Amino acid sequence: MKNKSIFLTTFIALLSVLQLTAQEKRFFMPVEIKKAYDNETRSYDGKPGVKYWQNTADYTIDVKVNVDKKYLEGKENVIYYNNSPNDLNTIMLRLYYDAYKKGNIRGIPVKKEDLSDGVELKSIIINGDTVDLKNEKKVWRYGTNMSIRLNDLLKSGEKLNLKVVWKQGIPATNRRSGVYDSTTFFIGQWYPQVAVYDDLFGWDHLNFDFNTEFYNNLANFDVKISLPENFAVWATGTFENAQEVLPENIYTKYKKAQQSEEPVHVIDASDLKSGFKTLNNTWHYTAREVSDFGFGLSNHYCWDAISVPIGNKKVLVSSAYPSFQADKYKEHVKMQGKVMTHFSNDFPGIPYPYEAFTTFIGLHGGGMEYPMLANNASQSTGLAIHEMFHTYFPMYVRINERRWAWMDEGWAEYGTTIVNNRYFKNKNDFEDVFSEENVSDYGLLGTVEDLPLIVSSQFMDESNYGYASYPLPANVYGILHQYLGEELFMKCYREYIRRWAKKSPSPYDFFYTFENVSGQDLSWIWKPWFFEFGYPDVDVQGLKKNKLQITNLGNKPVPLFIEVLYNDSSVQKIEKDASIWKSAKKSIVNIDIPNYKNIDKIFVNKNISDLNSLNNFYPPLKEWYAKINLPEDILGDYILSINGLSFSFFKENGIIYVKFKGWGKSALYPVNSTTLSSFSENEDYKFIFDENGKCTGVNVGLGDFLLEASKITP
Repeated sequence: MKNKSIFLTTFIALLSVLQLTAQEKRFFMPVEIKKAYDNETRSYDGKPGVKYWQNTADYTIDVKVNVDKKYLEGKENVIYYNNSPNDLNTIMLRLYYDAYKKGNIRGIPVKKEDLSDGVELKSIIINGDTVDLKNEKKVWRYGTNMSIRLNDLLKSGEKLNLKVVWKQGIPATNRRSGVYDSTTFFIGQWYPQVAVYDDLFGWDHLNFDFNTEFYNNLANFDVKISLPENFAVWATGTFENAQEVLPENIYTKYKKAQQSEEPVHVIDASDLKSGFKTLNNTWHYTAREVSDFGFGLSNHYCWDAISVPIGNKKVLVSSAYPSFQADKYKEHVKMQGKVMTHFSNDFPGIPYPYEAFTTFIGLHGGGMEYPMLANNASQSTGLAIHEMFHTYFPMYVRINERRWAWMDEGWAEYGTTIVNNRYFKNKNDFEDVFSEENVSDYGLLGTVEDLPLIVSSQFMDESNYGYASYPLPANVYGILHQYLGEELFMKCYREYIRRWAKKSPSPYDFFYTFENVSGQDLSWIWKPWFFEFGYPDVDVQGLKKNKLQITNLGNKPVPLFIEVLYNDSSVQKIEKDASIWKSAKKSIVNIDIPNYKNIDKIFVNKNISDLNSLNNFYPPLKEWYAKINLPEDILGDYILSINGLSFSFFKENGIIYVKFKGWGKSALYPVNSTTLSSFSENEDYKFIFDENGKCTGVNVGLGDFLLEASKITP
């Protein structure tokens, strides 16, 4: 009877969700997306519709890299499959290197030497017919796109054969790909690529201007890369001709690495010093059912590799890095193996789906993901986790990053926080998650630039793209995770990945999958966080006996993390998920506080996303300051001894703030008569006094770092 009751309750909840979504009235649905649901390519239960389709492609590419003159030239044969129900009269190509073309619009400045005429197209042949590239009635080249009107319709269910011969430079501007030193290159966005034609927007005509990232077809690649004999290549996919290319001693180590769970130095500094040369200067890689292909090359890089058991297969994980930094990267490949294991077994708990992964160290700042490959700037664990996590989004689940960057960057951000916290830092509390994804720190919360997440990423720029793509969605995923609980959240999340593996979900497919699997109407999260302007603003109203009264002055639900400090120095922590606001009358909740007669003070959401943290204290923060005798001469200007950076302390309305040169001000709270702390607890300031009680400096604690600053005497 109990099981029957649970089933009935779940069925009724699920039925109500389906009724709500069948004609979506809870939140806005753009006409393009509604049309896809009407056409049954998408389904209101979150699954791909019964008529879902996607076009695919096969690429066979031969490319030669001229490392001296910094250009590449290639020829490709592409078979493009029209699996759509529509007959196509045009084919659209992407020429990413045209982002460097003189006169084209760019979201970032590029080096003068990179300005060019873009991709040099030597010939294009479609189904045996040579395309007249000068015929403006049939060929349109604009931005980074080229549209070609076909002589004959590409009918539904048919395929097209495309041959392209081209040449292009390798940019010196270090943006995702290019020249990293005189003999080190990373090659991405490098081949003429057939654009995506999908069930939502038709042809993806958005221009690549360096701001938003990518959205690619599911494709197979067969790529041969020719270059000087003293260079090595690391690429997407499987190294098909290793025995023909690698010297015997290197090949022996390569084969060992494919079976070894301990790192193997496939190419080390001694190999390079003794004159590494290949037996064959053409490297052959293949990759099946991936969305892109990239490769890195150098004549002075070491190569470490390890075999990671994932289910019934072994995945070759590699690190390629400058030989002079060998000590710095000696543990890097092992760390990557640990990350992949936790990805596969724990979070997201979906086995790594490909045969290899390589991190190439070259990018000057940050990282950039490709299938089975990352181009990173450093050995940072967090960076490695983030770029490896992109295997799942946008590679395995083929997200349209140009429209909804938060659907991949947000998950990579959240996945990095979860995996890093749980398996590298031993931190399992949700409060730690929310504190790392505290969007208040970005200064955009509640501003005109704080756009609803459903807004297409193409309309964002350097002022808000990062905020909207990384911490903001990660914060919402945390709200969802905490509310659903570990078991149900992971069930929904894994099902979402399985349903949309190698396919392209919209935000609504994500929403509906979580609702379908959980059996819940989650619009109370979706609507305010994805569709509405606004902010969270928790405000502590007061303490009435044992009831702490809290209101949310904003419209966005957030969890509550309450820290009660008692007179005997003991601490009580209380945690409530964001659903507490669902039934709150007039957005007011009352929280039971144990042992309320012995309370000293209370923090609420000290380091959680909040428009105004000054009203998150009981008693009010001004009273905290009134109870502690802080010397007035701590106010004023200071300078850090390590780098000469200046900052100052000042008081406004009874609250002390700190302001570093070039940054906004941050409110502080008093710990005792000599110490102030930030709400995030990532910063603390312990003042130094001489024998006469005069303030002479301050010790600044920034996370794990302790810095000393001297007070500047007027």
